[in-house]
Amino acid sequence: MSYLFLRKLALISLFSITIAQSALAGLIRDTELETGLQTLAAPLMRAAGYTPDAISIRIIIDSSYNAFVAGERVIYIHSGLLLNAQSAEEILGVIAHELGHLKAGHVPRRDEALRDAGTAGTLAAIAALALAAGGAPSDAAVGVMVGGTDQAKRKMLRSFRYDEAVADELGLDYLDKAGISSAGLEQMMRRMAAQRALPESRQSQYYQTHPDSAQRLAVYQDHARQDGHKSAPLSAGDTNLMNRLVAKLRAYSEPAQSVLRQTAKTDSADAIYSHAIAQYRRGDLAAAITLMDQLCAAHPADPFYHEFRGDILLSMAKAEAAAAAYETALRFRPDSPQILVNLGRALIATNDKKRLSRAVEAISAAQKTEPKWAFIRRQLAIAYGRNGDIAAADLALAEEALLLGDDQQAVRMAKRVLADDRLTDDLRNRANDILFRFGKLAP
Repeated sequence: MSYLFLRKLALISLFSITIAQSALAGLIRDTELETGLQTLAAPLMRAAGYTPDAISIRIIIDSSYNAFVAGERVIYIHSGLLLNAQSAEEILGVIAHELGHLKAGHVPRRDEALRDAGTAGTLAAIAALALAAGGAPSDAAVGVMVGGTDQAKRKMLRSFRYDEAVADELGLDYLDKAGISSAGLEQMMRRMAAQRALPESRQSQYYQTHPDSAQRLAVYQDHARQDGHKSAPLSAGDTNLMNRLVAKLRAYSEPAQSVLRQTAKTDSADAIYSHAIAQYRRGDLAAAITLMDQLCAAHPADPFYHEFRGDILLSMAKAEAAAAAYETALRFRPDSPQILVNLGRALIATNDKKRLSRAVEAISAAQKTEPKWAFIRRQLAIAYGRNGDIAAADLALAEEALLLGDDQQAVRMAKRVLADDRLTDDLRNRANDILFRFGKLAP
């Protein structure tokens, strides 16, 4: 499922377009969802030879059934996959497949294959790839290419199809080593193969971007016969965790009123949690906080209940109470960058200067864990600015600009930092480094 090429865009673009580039606007960050999925995928990561924290998992709000890997060690999962999968094993099977792409080094190799295709013929190459991804026969896809004889382009198409087969084999191996059944993947591929007869508008995006579903189904079925489904079912704890993650995502992504109807007659913790999220989304903060007070009392060691309670309190302009809720969450999950940055935001919102040093401390700790998250730099700049440390605030804004790709703004802010004659050596060195690397770009 990696390196999804958008078919409509392929026909008008001169360059390859990956979903990693096009879907960033839909990327969401949620500590519970990300860490929960990483916890569940940890046995697969170890089976693939990675430590559990070596691969990050990110979620994109997109109703299509898909997942992919990009240049870094990150697996991106569409919300549509999580919400439409029919079992936890199916989701873990997809993650295993994506780990196969990472382990086999397919991302850099595909970049190289596209470069080899040649810039002059890239449009034709991508159009052909779109056909192949949509299930067209290889000969028909290659026939779209200008001239039809470019061996690099032929090699590219063969390579992409081969990569999927390799990722399938590796994914199945990781599932076996982790003791997770491949039955979920088999069921998923059976659904995809059945879509061959449907109109394109009704086909899953997964099917449109991954050819030969019938062939791949045969591989999964053969593996299941050999394995005899000997793998033990997921533990009740793992199943419950996946159900909670999916329920939370559904509460945030589906219409709030629909979630409220679905959870109105159920008193399980997951249903109450979903109900609180839906009430929060529709603006009934009083109802939401009542439900979260109930959950936090019943589950006092659950960091994510306390985190969401803090979110509600912050929305209610109760900054001190929100900060206390985040501090409680951090006692049980001390290294969470998202909880840390929200604690910093709450402390800033108290307008109490005595709390600003803790705000800077919390946001700085979040930055160390998430050095490429620009939002954290902005919050750090606010904390420094409120605390009267303008040079440090300007440097944080310069680093934010770099992360956002605005090199000229970064240079302007670095010059503002250096205009302060009371700089520490650390601030001066970091500002000078920005000028050395990007100063020639300044107007």
